[in-house]
Amino acid sequence: MIWKHVMLAAALAAGLASGQAHAQSSAKAAEQAAFLFTYDVDRGKQDAFEAGYAAHLQWHAAHADALPWFGWYVTSGPRTGLFVDGTFGVPFAAMDRRPDPAGDGADMEARVLPYAKARAYSAHVLWPEPSTVRSLEERQPSPVLDVYSPRVAPGDVAAFEAALLAAAQAGQTGKGALGWTWYRLAGGGDLGSYLVLVPRRAWADLAGRPADLAGLMAAAYGASPDQARAAVLVKGVEVETWSYKPKLSRLP
Repeated sequence: MIWKHVMLAAALAAGLASGQAHAQSSAKAAEQAAFLFTYDVDRGKQDAFEAGYAAHLQWHAAHADALPWFGWYVTSGPRTGLFVDGTFGVPFAAMDRRPDPAGDGADMEARVLPYAKARAYSAHVLWPEPSTVRSLEERQPSPVLDVYSPRVAPGDVAAFEAALLAAAQAGQTGKGALGWTWYRLAGGGDLGSYLVLVPRRAWADLAGRPADLAGLMAAAYGASPDQARAAVLVKGVEVETWSYKPKLSRLP
């Protein structure tokens, strides 16, 4: 989706330096990029948007695009109603190697953008050490994702990451029940921002889940003294729910 790539280049500038440093720290993590795009669907145009988007995915199929594209609607939180699409578990360079970029952009412009407005673009890199599942990298999306966006002051990033890693390492022998995937921001947002995805099948899965970050860490790794040390460095966490749309996704 080349029009995304062109606009993404400008959006990534805000987080480029941080993303490069993190990506260089782990060659494996550098090969596990994620790109996210969000859209405001025009009022009363959802059916037309979905038909156009599904047709655009067929364009990708016809051109043998190897990238997976996942689609969700935001169904709770301040951004309720937005459509989110993204590709996960790919090298950063894969975005540069997509087939027929000009044709991709033209098809998107003709089929989708008459019914929606592009809103935001961001790039992320998998942070494997604190992650306990990799459902999107394995192309096994859950019906629902709870999406947490922790924010840490740039000067506290090193201390926060050390504490979180210590909590994760302490849990190696007694991991908790919560599965989650952590991503560092590579570009398109504030420095010190993270993305945390928690797969869920139904509302019932929320029963008993902690509402605080230290409690979530304990649910993921088991109790340890490092949880409070990490949690106190977090300036804020926004939480929203994404509902997966198989008909607006393509997983080759």
